[in-house]
Amino acid sequence: MKTVLLLSAITFGILIPYGHEYTFLIRYFLMVLLFFSFLEVKIDKEIITKQHWAILVTIILSPLVIFYIINFFDSAIAQTAFITSAAPTAIAAPVIISLKKKNVEFTMASLVMSNIAVAVLLPFILPEIINSSKNISVTEVLFPVLITFLVPLAAAQILKFALPKIWKTLVGWKDSSFYVLIANIYIATADASNYISTELSSTIGIVFVIGLISASLCLFYFGTGWLIGGKEYAHEASQSLGQKNNAFTIWIALTFMNPLAALGPVFYVLFQNIYISWELHKYSQKS
Repeated sequence: MKTVLLLSAITFGILIPYGHEYTFLIRYFLMVLLFFSFLEVKIDKEIITKQHWAILVTIILSPLVIFYIINFFDSAIAQTAFITSAAPTAIAAPVIISLKKKNVEFTMASLVMSNIAVAVLLPFILPEIINSSKNISVTEVLFPVLITFLVPLAAAQILKFALPKIWKTLVGWKDSSFYVLIANIYIATADASNYISTELSSTIGIVFVIGLISASLCLFYFGTGWLIGGKEYAHEASQSLGQKNNAFTIWIALTFMNPLAALGPVFYVLFQNIYISWELHKYSQKS
């Protein structure tokens, strides 16, 4: 049933993209999802592992390697590939791991580390990539990301210690947050579909190439995450590396680059959601 709902959300987003008008709700829905995911999270400094550092290094270095390789052939597509690859761990990644009954704390640590690192480093790297002197404010990028996941984290932890009865009741409702995820996937897919149909002025050939690159990057990052995580953290590392904060990089591309560059993250939204749907389908068959 969950798989049907996920695929339906993607299908309706593509065919009926009116949900793009509610894109502003994505952040608030994510905060609700994160609140439920964080209800059972334990804050522990011992949570940081060598896999976290491997994920962080991959997120920082791989976009540069990919950019310089593709730049030999086409600079515009290279910039698109860079900004698609540079996205940190998605704020919704702990939600998916929670639905799969895996280690939410692991994914949350990747979320914190990667979003802070990318938000701090990207303003210094991006001008070199696009040959621009335009400055990007670190605080303008960093603060919204921090607020989005720190507020639900703090609320969940305060509730856990201050109002344990209510906390226990909400833990029992945890799986119901899946329907909020469905709404978010529909809105994100509708936004991507609307952008492709209304804003695109490039040739279909370039669109195809960017779509192919985004699909390849999606498989590369989810697959690399499985290898980094090993037997113990395969699911968590794959989600941390493969599920990307595309809303962040779409904003960066549209604000500081160009609409063509934004197409990479837009396509990644579609491929990422399809992959996640398949993963949840596999998990539902086992459970």
